[in-house]
Amino acid sequence: MSRTRKMHIESTGANVVSHWKTIGLAGAIVFAALTSRGMAQTPASSLTNCQKVVKTETGKYLKKRQAAISACLQKAATRIVKSNLSLDNLTAKLCVTQFRKLNDSRNIGASLVERMAANIKKKCEPGNPGVLHTFNDISGVMNVVPQPLKTTNINSWCQRFGGDGSVDSVQEWIDCLTGAHSCDADSGISVQYPRAIEWLGLVNTAIGVLPAPPMTDPNRNTDAAAAVTALKSKLDGPVVDNLPDIECGVTPTPACSTACCYQEFTLGNQVSCFQYTGTAAEVTAFTTNCTGKVSTPPGAWSMSSAAGACGNPPDFPIHAACSVGSLVVIPQDSTCP
Repeated sequence: MSRTRKMHIESTGANVVSHWKTIGLAGAIVFAALTSRGMAQTPASSLTNCQKVVKTETGKYLKKRQAAISACLQKAATRIVKSNLSLDNLTAKLCVTQFRKLNDSRNIGASLVERMAANIKKKCEPGNPGVLHTFNDISGVMNVVPQPLKTTNINSWCQRFGGDGSVDSVQEWIDCLTGAHSCDADSGISVQYPRAIEWLGLVNTAIGVLPAPPMTDPNRNTDAAAAVTALKSKLDGPVVDNLPDIECGVTPTPACSTACCYQEFTLGNQVSCFQYTGTAAEVTAFTTNCTGKVSTPPGAWSMSSAAGACGNPPDFPIHAACSVGSLVVIPQDSTCP
């Protein structure tokens, strides 16, 4: 075989091998893309992706929130502890930059909360590309997937973070996530920096004497100052004494719950409803035990309505709400033994 022919055959073979390698690589890329897309091709896998992004984004938010606050307080510590100096404009400016991440009135998606919310909604909000589950699959009410996320489990808990007692949307879930993870980050700050409350007050004072921000961003300083004030108040807790006493979430005021029906003998044989303020467990205990009842008149329990009496009965204005101290007479039956 001639040298020229041999070189041609080898060259042709190399080209064929190279060609098939290219096809193989392209196929692998296509397969990977299809596989990636295929992972969200069912409502169940879509819901799994939603759960995963919630885990990832809330973790990022917690870490970045704590980092932003720490950056400001550490700068303050350097000035105050190390150098025994008051806070200067450089410290104030750094704190403005960091706390603006916590509160940005421009609503342009720049704050930590906005970024977290946007990323969660991409994978969780029904109607977005690739999101095949419904919100019912998230809440667990009339869900289509066999295994929902069941945000109904946190309906009451999220009341502590400003919820209304029912997580009815992805945004309401995000609001709860924000409250819970913010408090987690902030409680950590309260023990990392024992003088955090004092220093945050000094930071706000320093921000207050900064030159006015540019007209293109007029609220920069006030946004940051508002975030500093909110954190300071949160760390101080319900008793304003400049000592950390943070409460992660506020105990919700219990809704007025109908405890049982009773006979209003003073108004004749008319049935109304007595309402008792308390948690579900407290209301159940009340209906079961009817604490403080006296077996009089015959066939009925009598008691004075406690401070928990509230609200109007369902047939208002035929019957008005029980007032504190008014007599309540409950039939001795299976409904309210």
